Amino acid sequence: MIMTNRIRKTTSIIRLIPILLLSLFLTGCLDGAGESVGNLFSSGPSAPEDIVVKGTALEPENIPWHMKAAVAATVLRMKGGDPATIDAEFKMQGSAGIGQDSETDISDFVVYNVMINDFYQPEKAPGVFRLGARLIMMDQTSRRFGFSFVADYELSGKQMVLKGHSWDYIRSAAPGVDTYVVPTETLEALDLDQARDYATFRGHVLENAVKTGDGAAVGKKNYTIVTFILDKILEEDKVEVSISDVKEGNEGFKDDTRYVVHDNGWVTAAIPGSFSLGTNEAFWIKAVYTPKKKDEGVLGFLDTGTLIGLFNTANLTVSNTPDS
Repeated sequence: MIMTNRIRKTTSIIRLIPILLLSLFLTGCLDGAGESVGNLFSSGPSAPEDIVVKGTALEPENIPWHMKAAVAATVLRMKGGDPATIDAEFKMQGSAGIGQDSETDISDFVVYNVMINDFYQPEKAPGVFRLGARLIMMDQTSRRFGFSFVADYELSGKQMVLKGHSWDYIRSAAPGVDTYVVPTETLEALDLDQARDYATFRGHVLENAVKTGDGAAVGKKNYTIVTFILDKILEEDKVEVSISDVKEGNEGFKDDTRYVVHDNGWVTAAIPGSFSLGTNEAFWIKAVYTPKKKDEGVLGFLDTGTLIGLFNTANLTVSNTPDS
């Protein structure tokens, strides 16, 4: 039956059901060992062409040792590395002055991309080198975050002396999104510790995800839509996941979407319900990202965000509705 009130049609297809997921959706963290000190420019998916200096790709062996040391020391300190070990490994002094984010565990992340933005000697600081760089980090589940740093240092013989250092996270322009449909009962089987651990939770979802599109089960069953935001979401940024009967636009029904923030920045959304995966009852899942604006101005309230994820429960590419 075709209904003209499309949002009402969607909410009638998905009859929300009470489940135990809310008690499982607690902030957690990943545990894991750090990577080898000497492998920062070769571990992970990075390729030599991913190391860029002012727009020019460089082979890792052509980058000056002190620039490598500044980048490596920054990454390792952010991952909880011991300053004495880092200083000894990279013939430097002062890595203890590199700040850490005590609320975010990034020990399982590796360097994916390095870009050197600036390298020069400030006019008012003779003998000091200033290095500015931007990095993308990724873990084995494809989660990412970016950060930039500025390091001031002197070279004394064959030793590097760090004089000042600052870093900050980079806001993602378009966070990556993954969406899956799983039987609700499979999520209810998780205990609290399993739900808190991002890698365990994501692995469980992927293992139990059901087929959509051709060959999918028909008839209403208790499912949960799980959407992973793969990039770190910064404070005051917003992500919303909703369901809709129409593909167009950013709006949808979102009152019953539940969220968890893993590891202080990676958002997972869950929408439980009773619905069919049949093509004739298909609906859309939308993920909308609204980053913090420097100056929203008088019309800031009109910003509806950017659509970063659009999925269909029957793998359709167009709205399953009549043209008129």
